[in-house]
Amino acid sequence: MNKDSREVDSNIKDFRISDKHLRNIIVANQKGMTKVSNETLKGRIRRLRCFLIWLFEQFHGAHGVDGESNKKFAKLIAKMKLDEDGCGGNEGQEVRGVEESVIPDEVFLKLLEIIMPSSSNNPFKGSRVRNYLIVHLLAFSGIRRGALAKLKISDFNFYGTFDQISIYRSGNEPTDPRAEKPNQKTKAHLATVNKGLMFDVKFYIDHIRTDFFRAQHHDFLFVSENDSKSTAGLPLSLKSINAVFQKISTVLGFHIHPHMLRHKWNEIFDKQGEQVGVDAVLLEDIRKYAMGWSQNSTMNSVYNDKRLALKARELSLAYQNSLDKKR
Repeated sequence: MNKDSREVDSNIKDFRISDKHLRNIIVANQKGMTKVSNETLKGRIRRLRCFLIWLFEQFHGAHGVDGESNKKFAKLIAKMKLDEDGCGGNEGQEVRGVEESVIPDEVFLKLLEIIMPSSSNNPFKGSRVRNYLIVHLLAFSGIRRGALAKLKISDFNFYGTFDQISIYRSGNEPTDPRAEKPNQKTKAHLATVNKGLMFDVKFYIDHIRTDFFRAQHHDFLFVSENDSKSTAGLPLSLKSINAVFQKISTVLGFHIHPHMLRHKWNEIFDKQGEQVGVDAVLLEDIRKYAMGWSQNSTMNSVYNDKRLALKARELSLAYQNSLDKKR
């Protein structure tokens, strides 16, 4: 036996693996193989939800069931719908008309009207101030749902210009008891909102949030106000934020989710920038800062493309009209 053979034989003898180690490898591999895209996962949940509804109607539709069973089934379907909505989708791949808004202006204005705590059209019996702040902070700052859920009282600059909020990434939060911890994806920046909204946030902190004992043990701004599962005062979950928008969507008759308000912010930003005559290059730099993107990011192209498409349409029509006049 030559030297190389002896070394190979030695390595084989030293490479031992226990049954437990083998099982762990198999389980880890199975977990990796089960990972699918969000769109695929969303489709699976949707199919399961539709099948359960069909199954329930087949067995209970003609005979009827007691109220408690109906209530439990409706709750299950609602939870599945929240999970389904939370998976995202391929909406970004859709080619929209250049003048089509992610949220039509009339729908957006109606949203801002019905979410006012004093509105007779407000769909919420409780938590009206909190839900009003959730919608307005997303609409007027352009931040993500994760950043909203991570907001702390200390992030609000209740001094100086009294109109800025600190948005930043943070690591593990020892005071955050949520199983699904929110994540802020973009880099640190300051979001600006008007003073009136800042005063409304301060009112919520001083007069509503203080009523919940568990809120004293953490600094997160938004808390659960429902104690059905002993959660009152705990940081508001991402699913609860989704549920707020699901209820609003029903009243509006238009499906709306938190990230759509980020897109709407960018549409309004473009219009305002053009009205005041901001240079196009500077406008994109400002957008990158406000969205928390790095200067090398290409994310702004998603919004910039629409403005370019509008300009392309405007110039194309002008050119065609000039040719028509020469005929």
